[in-house]
Amino acid sequence: MDEQRSPTEPARAPTPKAAAEPPYQAVAPNLDRLSRDSLKPGSVSRRRIGRAAIGLLIVVVVVAGLIIGTLLG
Repeated sequence: MDEQRSPTEPARAPTPKAAAEPPYQAVAPNLDRLSRDSLKPGSVSRRRIGRAAIGLLIVVVVVAGLIIGTLLG
């Protein structure tokens, strides 16, 4: 229930909303931490990025195959 305030009580200022996060934040929360060192050959970050890219490519190919198969079949 909303609080009742007396007519003599000053109105409260609205509370500020949290700062909006960039749209990519939901998909890749650490994208802002990506640096040149992350892409050096042999680094753990580069291997993780490579695996993620391959995984994303596989998903895209499978989805495209399903769409094409549905259209042709």
